Amino acid sequence: MDSDRTDRDPIVSEGTYAVVDATDDESADYWLRSDRGDEFPLRQDDLEDAVTALSRVHKQRSDPEGAPETTELTCHDCGKTWQYAGADEHATCPNCETEVPVEGIGP
Repeated sequence: MDSDRTDRDPIVSEGTYAVVDATDDESADYWLRSDRGDEFPLRQDDLEDAVTALSRVHKQRSDPEGAPETTELTCHDCGKTWQYAGADEHATCPNCETEVPVEGIGP
């Protein structure tokens, strides 16, 4: 782990993980780092994909038997993908608040 990055204040952190800004001379836009010393470079374009992938793994590991079924939705305005567990005909995008129709629900 680069000692220069360990001295940077995190943009966000959760548990043992933090995201820090990269410098202009680094190939990444951000770095995902852990308290164990692991680091992973993140480009701006890859942030949403990383969030979606981690969210899917979390859902698979944490949903107890009998939990409500979810539908994967993608916002037609901003491209954000998320899991929706409601029963409405439309869901609100958590990123840009656009109304997104939910297939299979409604008349």
